[in-house]
Amino acid sequence: MKRKLLAIVLLLVCFTGVGAQVRTPRRTAHTKTALPARAAEGQQLPIRRVILYSNGVAYIERRGLVSGHAEIDLSFKQSQVDDVLKSMIVLDLGEGRIGAVSYNSSAPPSARMADIPFSIASESGGEAGGGLAGVLSQLQGARVAVSTARGTVSGKILTIEERKSQIDADKPPQVTHSLVIASETGELSSFDLAEVRSVRLVDEGTRRDVSEFADATASARRRDAKTIAVTSDGVGQREMIVSYTIAASIWKTTYRVVLDAAGKPFFQGWAIVDNVSDEDWENVSLSLVSGTPVSFIQPIQKPFYRYRPVVPMPEDLKLNPQVYEPSENTVEGQDVGVGGSGASVSTEQASNEVTQRQIKGLPLNRSLPGNNVSNLSIAPSREATSVADTSLSDAITSENSGVEAAATGSEVGDLFEYRIDQPVTVRRDRSALIPILQTRMEGERVSIFNEAARRDRPLSGMLLKNSSRLTLEDGSMTVIDGDAYAGEALMARLKPSEQRLISFALDLGTLVSVRTKEDRAPTFLIKVVNGVFQAHYYQTTQKLYTLTNQTERARVVYIEHPVREGWSLSKDTREPEGKNARFYRFRIALEPHQKVELPITERRALMDSYTLMNFTRTDLELFIARNYIDQPTRDALEKLIDLKARIASLDASIEAIDKEAEQIGEDQARLRENIKALTATAEAKGLIARYVAKAGEQETRLEQLNKDRQAQIAERLRLQNELESAIRTLAIDRNL
Repeated sequence: MKRKLLAIVLLLVCFTGVGAQVRTPRRTAHTKTALPARAAEGQQLPIRRVILYSNGVAYIERRGLVSGHAEIDLSFKQSQVDDVLKSMIVLDLGEGRIGAVSYNSSAPPSARMADIPFSIASESGGEAGGGLAGVLSQLQGARVAVSTARGTVSGKILTIEERKSQIDADKPPQVTHSLVIASETGELSSFDLAEVRSVRLVDEGTRRDVSEFADATASARRRDAKTIAVTSDGVGQREMIVSYTIAASIWKTTYRVVLDAAGKPFFQGWAIVDNVSDEDWENVSLSLVSGTPVSFIQPIQKPFYRYRPVVPMPEDLKLNPQVYEPSENTVEGQDVGVGGSGASVSTEQASNEVTQRQIKGLPLNRSLPGNNVSNLSIAPSREATSVADTSLSDAITSENSGVEAAATGSEVGDLFEYRIDQPVTVRRDRSALIPILQTRMEGERVSIFNEAARRDRPLSGMLLKNSSRLTLEDGSMTVIDGDAYAGEALMARLKPSEQRLISFALDLGTLVSVRTKEDRAPTFLIKVVNGVFQAHYYQTTQKLYTLTNQTERARVVYIEHPVREGWSLSKDTREPEGKNARFYRFRIALEPHQKVELPITERRALMDSYTLMNFTRTDLELFIARNYIDQPTRDALEKLIDLKARIASLDASIEAIDKEAEQIGEDQARLRENIKALTATAEAKGLIARYVAKAGEQETRLEQLNKDRQAQIAERLRLQNELESAIRTLAIDRNL
């Protein structure tokens, strides 16, 4: 432990030097470019504006007065740096010139330490690999000044000598280390590290390596700390602006509604904002934006490297020198380079001039150029009453309530902004509840029945119309009915002039029952299309809602009836009060103890189809029974059935001919086999003659059958053409 503390002390001595002898090292060609003159002390940019978006992003604007060379250090969490780097805007509203915005490297500490020619173990373990001995052993050849009680000796480190001494046989040997250095005169000196007071590193390169190692170690310890430095060079006092976006907690809305005796709503809206940052918001201009702009995180702070292939050197590098003749169009003495025109333009100077022209004359309270939040503000409508009664519903709606809306609103493209009128102070790790709206709204107390939610009772609620000019973000709502708590609800986003049903309790004073009846309506349309007979009819479904008011107070009930695809309301159903993608809404007024029935009939068109090519007499009798057809249509269908019957008869006749011809063929084959088997006798000759005669008769019959078959095929073809023509020309479009 003592060795470790000694190592830490010596390292600190190496960094800071001893007394007045230490001077700030002069930067060489191997060090970073010299920085400008030191910034004035105490210059900072406090937060002056905060815009919170409902997609979890915050726009932060810092403003402040600076003078001379200003160097502002902004501290961020590691997770915020990517957002800051891709969104930061830096402006100097005076004559200052913005310099580079720098931040500490995001390379992993292991990668940074890999470039340092030594390492220091966090634990020595009793070996030279850690502690002061381990550090000095890796600095062989470095020039040092060793200070002991006997004086100071300078030289180069040769080695660290390790010695072990056994004092007690029962204990492990003690290990000591000695530093061996060589002076410029060649004298070798050895120093016991336990007696060394300090070791000063003389070489600037060695001191830089140790310092970089300490920085890398510190960044590894403070992994979540990130400092971004913004600089500006100028003369005199001037205003400077830095803005950026970072991830932030989503701001929320919550509402209170007070219903008076007539059921008219008085509305209060509050916004909840959370400052979870490490910095106070003190007297900031706060705006809340409703909407979802596109936002993403891109890891741009981390250094990226592209893979480059390693190409081996060619073995034969003996190349003969080449001499090239000048081109014919080259003018002697002309410098042909990139650009070719000889004009020289300083991009940095031109950009600075344009920036100064854009910024000059901007008022100090003007929003940042490019900021998409409008400066227009529209005050919300506000109506208040004052009466002598001190009930809650009267007190909260009076002008002396002490609650006043603190925000004005305006449209910002597809977004909506609530701009808090007065500066807001929210300490870090604190939240604030800010009133954004207080006004009377249009609406009434109602009950809402939806069979899918409840089967016997509706829900108490209200029909709320946003009569203000503010877009109300979705949020929770607490309802006060008269002087008592009535319930809570969730409200979706409500645009100006948009109205919404909101339920907050169960209505125990209204009873609703539902009965369902399904039926098939008579056929209303007969059509023949492309040889298909169509009978169109409606399938109907009727729901009968029976509403009963069980109280002494008149009520208004909204029935939400589901919208079904392919179904429509019948003509005898009353017109709904409204409709959305999911429900029809029917408004029913109920007097005290009144019972009202609301029938809602829906229908959808269906169709029975019959192919006329397969039409039968059974189908015809069905059409006649259902009164689908008139007499001309019946005659046309009778003709089709007759043609189909004649074609069927011909098909049977042709099939019989084919069967008879097949039997004759089989008999002739048998006769031929018998003739071959007979011998040349008198009896055989007689039998052969008989077989030949019978075969002749069969041939005559086959010829006749073939003629009959051809005639019947021709007749069938004629009838088939006549049937197809009759089907094709049959056109029916008749309403029943």
